[in-house]
Amino acid sequence: MSVKRALLLSTGDRYIVIGFNFATIAAVSRILTPEEIGISVICLAILGIALSAREFASSSFMIQRPVLSREDIRGTFSMMLALTAAIAAFLVTAAPALASSFHEEKLVPYLRLVSVCLFIELVPIQIITLMRREMAFGKVAVINFAGAATGGLSTIALALAGFSYMSFAWAWLASSAVTALLALSLRPDFWMFRPTYKQWRRIAAFGGYNGAMVFLYRAYEALPLLLLGRVLSPHAAALFSRGLTVCQTPDKLILGGAMSVVLPAFAASARQGGDLKRSYLHALEIITGLHWPALLALAALSYPTVDILLGHQWRQVAPLVQVMALASLFTFSFELNNPVMTAMGSIRDMFVRSLIVIPVSAVIMTAAVLLAGLMGAALSLMVIVPFQAFVSLGFVRRRLSVGWDEIAVAVRKSSIVAALTTLGSLATVIAGGFRFDLSPGQAIFAGGLAAAGWLAGVFMTRHPLFDEIVNAGRTFRDAVAAA
Repeated sequence: MSVKRALLLSTGDRYIVIGFNFATIAAVSRILTPEEIGISVICLAILGIALSAREFASSSFMIQRPVLSREDIRGTFSMMLALTAAIAAFLVTAAPALASSFHEEKLVPYLRLVSVCLFIELVPIQIITLMRREMAFGKVAVINFAGAATGGLSTIALALAGFSYMSFAWAWLASSAVTALLALSLRPDFWMFRPTYKQWRRIAAFGGYNGAMVFLYRAYEALPLLLLGRVLSPHAAALFSRGLTVCQTPDKLILGGAMSVVLPAFAASARQGGDLKRSYLHALEIITGLHWPALLALAALSYPTVDILLGHQWRQVAPLVQVMALASLFTFSFELNNPVMTAMGSIRDMFVRSLIVIPVSAVIMTAAVLLAGLMGAALSLMVIVPFQAFVSLGFVRRRLSVGWDEIAVAVRKSSIVAALTTLGSLATVIAGGFRFDLSPGQAIFAGGLAAAGWLAGVFMTRHPLFDEIVNAGRTFRDAVAAA
């Protein structure tokens, strides 16, 4: 399968899944209170740290392996099974102590139920990884669509039925069961689930750095949620989590589908001796041309965006989104750095990078939460994210021999496009008395001006996205003519 066809299938898959997720978030945010959602947020933060241990037997081992044997496949599953058993045992036994530390006994049933889900989801994880390696993204799309639909509909139905915060846990169980059964029906290769530990040293050598790195990042991601949940309340943790969710909307819409193809594509290019530097710079140019304008528009239109996605009861999230969106401008290379480093076998460099950025970021975040609470956590990202970007780009530059001037040239046109996109939205805010709390009509008008500014910027700068738009138009015209 070609990369373009894989990208098309993966992007379509991701957009459908994202659509279900957004619909679920929008519905549940109107059914449950921030306090109820905050309990789930704290549980997910704990699970994120615990599940990072499973990355010591990362399924990415199978993707980057030049020649993959049956023993490699069985060995990866066996290692993940053993680690999952240890994680589940920890969650079941430690649930009361964890609940006591947060003064919230409702964490106990949630953590214990999800422990069952962890075993079930091992099946689709294994099969989907092999499908991704083989670029079988059509089948992956079917599995992901079924899982998202089951999870989303189950969460909404259970919330309406009065299951409160447990709606998320029961929906996770339903989604895991459906994806496992569907994955097995599409690829009934039961031999891959027979335990073997012959390849454990090789898998551990790859997963050692990867697992430690994922653990550090998951712990850092969970840190503000756990701190806010303990120092302030589950309500504060829910507000911060929902702020991140809204702020990450451009990432998911623009990069979500592409990223599931990037690692296999980079890995295949590396095996064939392709020019990763050129591909990396071109990808930066495309991403920033979409990512930066979307984030700046989101910062200007945060209030109406929060009203649409979450509902009026979540308006406290809007100021957080503005700060987070501006900080996220520096994340333009994040989604590319890991795939390109993994494809080049630079897992150790990635681990060293995490040892540099995570402790510093954690100290800054902890101090911000303790000193300034919820808004302090958001403002700390204005320091943390640029610092992480600078260090990450430093490692990638060394591996690909990329200069800062080359990166600047790659994103030069995108900066102009982003500036022109923002002018219309800011003009609407200024005309309304410097108020970001725009009415629905003003928000629609500002959004239209932002879209027009983006198109004008792409056309004026002859951004590479211009060619993509022209090609898409020709393809649509030919399809209509053929029909």
